[in-house]
Amino acid sequence: MKLTLLKNVALGVCLAGTSLTAWAGPLQRADVPAEPVWVLHLDCDALRATTVGQYIQAEMAKPEAQAKLEVFHALFKLDLRTQLHGLTLYATGPKPADGVLLMYADVDAQWLVTLAKSAKDHQSTTHNQHQIHSWIEDKRARGHSGYGMPRVYGAVLDNRIVIFGQLEARVAETLDVLDHTAASLASTTNFAQLGAVSDATFIQAAARKLDLPDSAPNAELFRLTKQIRLQLGESSQQVKGTLSLDANDQEVANQMASILQGLIALMKLQKDNPAAPKLAAALSVKQDGASVTVQLALPANDATDLMKADADRKAKARAGEESGKQ
Repeated sequence: MKLTLLKNVALGVCLAGTSLTAWAGPLQRADVPAEPVWVLHLDCDALRATTVGQYIQAEMAKPEAQAKLEVFHALFKLDLRTQLHGLTLYATGPKPADGVLLMYADVDAQWLVTLAKSAKDHQSTTHNQHQIHSWIEDKRARGHSGYGMPRVYGAVLDNRIVIFGQLEARVAETLDVLDHTAASLASTTNFAQLGAVSDATFIQAAARKLDLPDSAPNAELFRLTKQIRLQLGESSQQVKGTLSLDANDQEVANQMASILQGLIALMKLQKDNPAAPKLAAALSVKQDGASVTVQLALPANDATDLMKADADRKAKARAGEESGKQ
């Protein structure tokens, strides 16, 4: 029941099943605190029904992936092919440690608690009627050089939502929202577009003005924005996406549009990566006053071809690295 394992495996294989439940679907605004800095939601159920989802489902049926699924199921009593319905990541503060993961799944809460109790240096605290469990996650601990050991905090609500965070206070804050004793995003107009019902959308995201480190890709572009919105889905055999960036004024929007057009132009020149020019051709930039929008319109079959080509390219690179070590 480790945060890193759950995120990595869940994001990769949540597409492999077809089960639906009444509470799965778009972002649940009532489950997110009222003032998030950023929010990202992946609707696994919606994604499974798409051409892209079916391609990933086929990839997950291959022996290597199947073996990992079986190991995961044996350990957590959770079949990611049929029981994982959605993932919501958000933060109410500017630091990475402020992030919280909500995993919507049909879980055996008692079994997960048993696993938590068997983890390294398990501790638990009571928050209202809930138990918040914490443990030391070995992978993070090995790379930690500061005071104290990094802990993972988790709680399970009603056998359907698993909550993870790096700070106990953030997990407690989430439990208050889920108990309806603290304000939620549903009670505000913040990120108003998030949570809109759409069968065609499987990824939704939004962020307020971000102060990213200089090392982050395209950090300067995001610093120029006061709000960012992303929507990605598939309909009529087309993968469609919209990235909207709101600037403080039209002059800044002009700069942002120029930067984005330049990035797309560079993608078209990447001859060593055949996927990049094809993806660039599916992108367009539009400016309207202080807002800039990037639109994606790509045939679903082309999208799966690009995914396969990228996977093949990475596999060859890994094979080359392995042969170089021998």
